[in-house]
Amino acid sequence: MEYGRLCIFCDCMYDGCFCDWKTNNGTCAGLVFPKYTHGIFAGVGDFDLDFISWHPDLDVRKGGSSMAFIKAKDYRFFYPDEVEPAVFVEQMEIKQGTITLLVGPSGCGKTTLLRKLAGETGICGREEGSLTNQAKGCAYVWQNPDNQIVTDRVSYEIVFGLENIGMEQQQMKRRLAEVISSFGLENLVMRDTMTLSGGEKQLLNIASGLAMNPELMILDEPTSQLDPVAARRIYDLIRQINEEFGVTIVIAEQRLEDLVAFVDEVLCMADGKIEKMGEPRTIQSQLKGTIFEEFLPSYLKLEDGLLTKKEARIWFEQNYESAVLPDREEEKIERKQTSSQDFSLKNISFRYEKKSPDVLKETKGRFAANTISCLVGGNGSGKTTLLRLMAGQFRPYHGKMSSVNFSYLPQNPMYLLLEETVQKEWDKMSQCSKDLFLRFGLEGLKKRNPQDLSGGEKQRLALCVTLGKEADYYFLDEPTKGMDAKSKKIFGEVLKEWTKKEKSIVMVSHDMEFIAKYADEISLLYQGEIIVQCPVREFMEENQFYTTGMNRVTRRVNPHIITIEDVKKYAKRKNSQ
Repeated sequence: MEYGRLCIFCDCMYDGCFCDWKTNNGTCAGLVFPKYTHGIFAGVGDFDLDFISWHPDLDVRKGGSSMAFIKAKDYRFFYPDEVEPAVFVEQMEIKQGTITLLVGPSGCGKTTLLRKLAGETGICGREEGSLTNQAKGCAYVWQNPDNQIVTDRVSYEIVFGLENIGMEQQQMKRRLAEVISSFGLENLVMRDTMTLSGGEKQLLNIASGLAMNPELMILDEPTSQLDPVAARRIYDLIRQINEEFGVTIVIAEQRLEDLVAFVDEVLCMADGKIEKMGEPRTIQSQLKGTIFEEFLPSYLKLEDGLLTKKEARIWFEQNYESAVLPDREEEKIERKQTSSQDFSLKNISFRYEKKSPDVLKETKGRFAANTISCLVGGNGSGKTTLLRLMAGQFRPYHGKMSSVNFSYLPQNPMYLLLEETVQKEWDKMSQCSKDLFLRFGLEGLKKRNPQDLSGGEKQRLALCVTLGKEADYYFLDEPTKGMDAKSKKIFGEVLKEWTKKEKSIVMVSHDMEFIAKYADEISLLYQGEIIVQCPVREFMEENQFYTTGMNRVTRRVNPHIITIEDVKKYAKRKNSQ
């Protein structure tokens, strides 16, 4: 292995560089990497290099094809010492140039299947049957963005894979500029990757994968930590590269609202098996009465055959009318009176470094006691930072805030799961945590290493630890990411029970459907400031983007409707003509 100190954007020897990437102090800000690297692509892990055959000028513009790009027949994958397969695919074909959506309950084997489709060799176990992949290049975006980032700067991360395939320096620079512009990362390009929010890390990993111009892109819940606006932008970009460049996409998601309308095929997975597959419009009727029905966006449950929000809106307006006047004053929910038990923020300011910009700026707010309060806002707006300040991990340089007895769930649940097995985590749990453990259906995982659990299983296990501690306030950072609908329902019911026990919840979330069903109050952060705090229903009725899909479909009939349960209350069928 030969290592060099050559700037990849010019021919300097780094320290004396005068290229346009130099920093203010005159040193080159270009990237310095080993001249020869191999075995790792975009931080994903070790790959079979015979499987991935990169070319520096790889640029896929082939469009769709009837050719089976990925084939599986009687394929089984077994983890070590396991008798039952973690994945069993009787027969599956994914055609070139298509978008395939993989859905299923948390822990059903989606991530394992995606890792095998990507050709990853670092996953231990034995295989039976046939699984073939014709892709010349595959980019794989992991479920946990922290596990994939391998450099300390955003620009370095994007070009890391390009440098690995030996791309010419000027072409690499053009590609970097194109990707940064497409993803709106201009303000992040020179940021340290450790200072990014979870959503910003997800954007970075997707951008790094797309920079490679792969023939196949595999995405494991790529928007779980993105705000609603950023998620839609990612879906639009995915659709564009598929339609214009013929990149084949396989994507696993729990949030289907803005995705299901443009995918070509849906694969439904349960207990490691592909149970159903078909086009999204035709497969809906097959999902009724099955465990997969819960994955359908709520507005698609209004009537069989609907697929897009536009179709649902037109159908609803043709068939329903308001049951009450859309006068929000009569339904307005008043905020609770100020209590000494509330959590107060008074002119809080915070920055990570002395000379860096403020992340929080004179932030003021109040989180009512014995309620479920949610923090929403764009990625990088300061939500996680604020929650960490409330949890005592940082101290503001200006302002005051309440001091309370609390329990904290970090954005990465693995920070709480330190034992080698789930059994050892169970052994040190409180009785309350053990009760939650059983309620969340985790009893079958005791022999597993927490590192090997699915994203949703890790989340539920970490919540058992957090919620099982005796506290007055529970600070939860994106607790529903990776969870399926069943787990969210259990979690929401637990939170409601906790507030009845005079416990208070403050959580960061991008899950507008969950917030609509279970939260009491909502706070919107923008550029480090809380700009509005109000009841959830009031907030969603007035917003175009931070609201539910059901509200966007039905608001012209009655803006009160934010969940499917509201339809019966606020709308009625029109009389037959």
